[in-house]
Formats: sequence, C-alpha cells, structure tokens
Amino acid sequence: MIRVSLAGLALVLPMQGQAEPTYHRVIGVAIDDVLNIRAEPSAGSADIGDLPYNARRIEAFEFDATGNWARIALNERDGWVSTRFLTRDEVATIGDTTVPEGIVCGGTEPFWALGLYGDEARYSHPSDGDTDFTFDSARVAEGRLGSPALITVATEDTQVIEAILSGAQCNDGMSDRSYGWTITMQLIAPGKRRFLSGCCHLPRD
Repeated sequence: MIRVSLAGLALVLPMQGQAEPTYHRVIGVAIDDVLNIRAEPSAGSADIGDLPYNARRIEAFEFDATGNWARIALNERDGWVSTRFLTRDEVATIGDTTVPEGIVCGGTEPFWALGLYGDEARYSHPSDGDTDFTFDSARVAEGRLGSPALITVATEDTQVIEAILSGAQCNDGMSDRSYGWTITMQLIAPGKRRFLSGCCHLPRD
C-alpha cells in the first residue's frame, strides 16, 4: 500500500504558504562540513543551526521571492537554508495519498501522539497508554489530489482510529516552529471515543 512520490500541536493555527510541504535532501556539501541554517533568508543572517552533509527528508514550507532560500523547521523555531544545496528527495507515501510514510502527529493538553509508519501505527495518550495499530485504508477526498486524506488504522480488539490529514501549515501554540500538516482524528473503542486535533511533521533522516 506504499508508493514512492516526489511529492506535534493541539492548536492548529493556519499560516500563509504553500499547501503541502516539499521534501529535499542536502547536496554539494563536503563530508566534513555542514549546511548552515540561517535566521533569515540571507547568507549574512545569524547561523542558528546546521544540517548534516547527507541530511534527507527535509520539509520545506515555503521559498523566498528569489527561490534561493527555503524555510524549514529547527527545534522550536523556523530557519532558512540555501536552495543551492538542496535537491528534491523521494519519500514513500501512504497509499494513493501524498501523506508521507513515517509522519508523526501530536497535540497538547493532553500530550498525545500518532505515528503512521505505512502498514503500522503507534498511538500514545496519557490516559490510554501506548497502542499499536495496523493499517486499514487510505482515501483521498473526492475531487482532490493527494490530500485531504482519510487514513484508518485498527487493532484486533475493535479499536479504530480515523484520521484526516491535510497539507497545511500549523503551529503548536507553544513554539515559533511550523508544521507542514494538520490532523483531526477520532479514536473509537468500546465505551470510549476521543476527538483530537493537532499538527504533523516528517522527522528528518
């Protein structure tokens, strides 16, 4: 159910920018060097972090007007990297959606998480503990390409999660970093139902 495409947190605050993040890897950096992450889209801006010479699955939320700089997330804030040292990366996606395999979603108050790993998923909640789920289905909204996507996972003991993921920027309400995907989900189980919303990102390699 996985294909290859070129194609967290309770407060979901829409931000301006492209609808879905794009994915990139670092090129042209020596093995003993790093790619600087700048505070602003300028080589003279403050160096706020680094990417390894072989970093992959880098989520870019937008590009500056020149196309020379890409905005990415770094810990608790966003930063900018030179597109001179980036090229598009191939990421596996779930079914016919553009949702990347391995995406991690979550929310705050309470702090919960959902990781979607292709055929498997892991749900964590302070009241429910950690639960492993198995992939059931993935559907793209009618008339849309890639997202919004309805992804369903289930357990053998009749627990079901139905999650809608959309390529849209949001913020966790606790930091200055951006996330490239939003999620709303329901956990349905005997005598229990949860409705949660949050943000998602694809962890870098």
